[in-house]
Amino acid sequence: MKIAIVRLSSLGDIVFCMASLQLIRSRFPDAEITWVADAKFADILDYNPDIQRVVKLGLKGLKGRFTWGAFRGELRKLQGLGPFDLVIDMHGMLKSALVSRMLGGPVTGLHPAVAKEPLATLAYGRRVRVPDDLIGVGRYATLTAAALGFEVTPEELANRSPYLFAGEDDQAFVRQYFSGPAPHLLLVAGTSIGYKNYPAGSFAAVAQGVNAKVLICHGNDREEETAREIARQASNAALLPRLTINRLKAAIGQADLVIGGDTGPTHIAWGMNVPSIALFGATPANCIIPTDRNRVIASGRNHGRPDPADLSVQNIPPADVVALARELLAKYSLEHQ
Repeated sequence: MKIAIVRLSSLGDIVFCMASLQLIRSRFPDAEITWVADAKFADILDYNPDIQRVVKLGLKGLKGRFTWGAFRGELRKLQGLGPFDLVIDMHGMLKSALVSRMLGGPVTGLHPAVAKEPLATLAYGRRVRVPDDLIGVGRYATLTAAALGFEVTPEELANRSPYLFAGEDDQAFVRQYFSGPAPHLLLVAGTSIGYKNYPAGSFAAVAQGVNAKVLICHGNDREEETAREIARQASNAALLPRLTINRLKAAIGQADLVIGGDTGPTHIAWGMNVPSIALFGATPANCIIPTDRNRVIASGRNHGRPDPADLSVQNIPPADVVALARELLAKYSLEHQ
């Protein structure tokens, strides 16, 4: 069976969608899986043994310099890939629907009531209605299961195997930062949206409250500024260099614990079964499935959708994060020794 999955962005959402790969492989061990993603995020898919082909489209790279010629050039990368027995559009936007139709084969996607852009669903041969309050990992797993005709449970998703991997060169590069016997705590300095950010001062208090070497990752200038402020306030904290996606995966894989907001690197830890604490405020915390090693601290009310007016993630007491961090480090830090 030839299956194509379309999820173009963003980093965290691709991680959520990737949890469905093991579901497919366990039911269809001989399936040939192609994944189409935007080149800005597609490296997150590298080294996954359940994917036979990754197609990296430079659509976000056209922003601000769009031409029809360049757009058609990117779409030409889809030629000759199909036909597929099934195409699953996990994105639910007009651009992903166009990509899905161009791949060739029957397309399944989300119902208009839950798709990001309801008009996109006109391109689907089948539309799957999932509960409105089912988001993140559960939503995409339910879509996949319906498209392929099987059942999935939250327990199966919680008991997944790690599904994000880095190459040896990337692991060798980051290993220098994770030397020494002390537990290594990785802090994720920021998120893509300000209202999801945990304050630098609170992160510093967390760093100072644990007996660990603290490393801080950052993906842009704003996050780097936050990271430097954390390091200024916490003597046991230091910045990592700006990492590629594959080096970020390698760093997370070598950490004993990852702490961050609702953002890609924190969710990568979940996908790698690396101990983590995810801090939620304005966004729904049920986008992931907590496990014994992957915990959630939620501050806000139970939102059905992100609420930009909710800044309550800033009010999570550092002492609560420290207490949970100590628990997880005591339980799991020996895994890397």
